[in-house]
Amino acid sequence: MKKKSDIEVIESDFNQKKVNHIVHYLDNFDTLLKILKDGFAPSYCLEIINEIDYYIPMTSFCNIPLKDVDLYMRYGKYGIGMSLDWALKNSISPVIYIHKTTPFKELHSRINSIHLDKMFQKIFNNRKIEDLDNIIENFDYSEYEKTFKEINNITVPALQFFKNWKTTYKGKEIITYHEREWRYIPRLENQNLLLSDEFKDLKKSIFAKKPHLPQFTLSLTSIDDIRYVLIKDETQRKKVLRVLRTKFGENVVVDSILSGKLMIITEDLIKNDF
Repeated sequence: MKKKSDIEVIESDFNQKKVNHIVHYLDNFDTLLKILKDGFAPSYCLEIINEIDYYIPMTSFCNIPLKDVDLYMRYGKYGIGMSLDWALKNSISPVIYIHKTTPFKELHSRINSIHLDKMFQKIFNNRKIEDLDNIIENFDYSEYEKTFKEINNITVPALQFFKNWKTTYKGKEIITYHEREWRYIPRLENQNLLLSDEFKDLKKSIFAKKPHLPQFTLSLTSIDDIRYVLIKDETQRKKVLRVLRTKFGENVVVDSILSGKLMIITEDLIKNDF
């Protein structure tokens, strides 16, 4: 029988450090102010999965310690850190990192292939070649289309959260696994859950201006959900405060800052003081 002291030792070994925020990075100060005012609006972002280009609707965040934030500012010198409770409340979830030999990385295509095989078997099973044109033309696909839609409603949301564990960024190999990415993915209609490589010719019209999906903006309703605002220098602090005061009220903003719940931090402070 274990002694109480032994149990205490075991429990202390599992005291994990909690990173209770997720950070969205961006490279434009005006966009940062717009997000603070209106919320996070998703856009289609390229993700290469199984050598196929997918454009996935999302807003991405990193769940990393504040002391490491400057390592990820290649995505932008500005950032908004939201509480983890806010992320869970809004169904924002961590991605699933995959590699070439991940067993389930072809989940979506393999399940669809199984269904296609069954449909083809029904069409071609014991049919004479001369009858095939007539059979294909008059075949009732409605049941299979309904099943395909139901399958995609399950498999595509999983595919939306797939991410390669490493990639190449500006000619350098990046271990994306270290970023601990989380994604807000809006609930779109089935045909718009993701866009694949076949949409490249339409890229200019689809991706001309961000955000691509402003109608699915995730609003910021409470200042308690905002943990950090990352700015480039002190000259931008007043503008951030002005937006926050207009949105939440003077007293609420002052209380949030004085209590330490909200911190407005410059790039220099992050690099040198954390």
